[in-house]
Parts: sequence; structure tokens; C-alpha cells
Amino acid sequence: MDIDFTSLITGAGFTAVAGWLASFLALRKSEKSIQITQITQERTKWRSATRELVQNIVIAFSGEQEPSNEQKSKYRAALATSLNPKSNHDNQILTEYDNLTHGGDTARFTLAIALLLKHDWERVKWECLPIYKKPFNYMVKENRAWRKDDYRSLPNKANKQSKADA
Repeated sequence: MDIDFTSLITGAGFTAVAGWLASFLALRKSEKSIQITQITQERTKWRSATRELVQNIVIAFSGEQEPSNEQKSKYRAALATSLNPKSNHDNQILTEYDNLTHGGDTARFTLAIALLLKHDWERVKWECLPIYKKPFNYMVKENRAWRKDDYRSLPNKANKQSKADA
């Protein structure tokens, strides 16, 4: 009986490489699943905390009693530490917060927060989408609108005034 060592080594090598590749892909899938789960859970907590913070801010500025400087500073600090300091849109939210006055309009501030939360929600949906569905999902214009730079832009105050005057 003659043993063909070349075929034996080739077969064993092929089996080892295929096994290694399968285990690598399984590990990668597991790691990605854990990462998505953890990030999604943290974002869910963040969105909930942000909603609660904004409700408290609106109540404070809309209430009968004007919020104290300490309370305003506390809310600003909470807001600033939950936003991205490198984002122009997030800095615009802080500017809108700084423009809030007791008994004044909170619509622009809440709109900026609503756009932030909607943008984050769209990102989560995209990241959780299976990779084989992403090309088809991307073809639908509404599904990629959140990626544009102006998605979170607030309307100009001048435009808002001119529409109200008309």
C-alpha cells in the first residue's frame, strides 16, 4: 500500500484552513453581535436620559418660577456632557440652550434635540441592519437622508419670522 503524502498533507492543510476560517468568521459574528447589543443598549439609555433632561429643562424654563443660575448651570453641564463637543450641531444645541429665557419659546431647543435623537435612531437602525440588506436599503432615498450634513440643521430664525409674517 502506497501512501500519497502530498495528497494527505494537502487535504489536512485544506481542512485546517477551512476550520480556521470558519472559526474566525464565527468569532467575528459573535463579537459584532455583542458590540451591537452593548452599543444599542447604551444608546437607548442615553436617548432616555436625554429626553428626561430636556423635559426637565422645558419645565424649568416654562414654570412659574424662574430657574436659578445654579439650576441653569446644572442643566447646561448635564447637557454638555451628554453631547459631542466636536459636533457643530451639538454645539448649536448648547447655543439654543443658552438662548432660552424664562417663559420664552423652547421650540428651537426642543427641535434641535428631536433632530439629534432622530439622527441617532437612524444610525442605530443602519448599524443593526444585516450587511446583505444594506445595499438595498441604501437605494431608498428616505433611508439615507440622515447621512446628509444638513439633516440636523435648524431653520434660520429669519426664515421662521418671514413665514410667520406671511
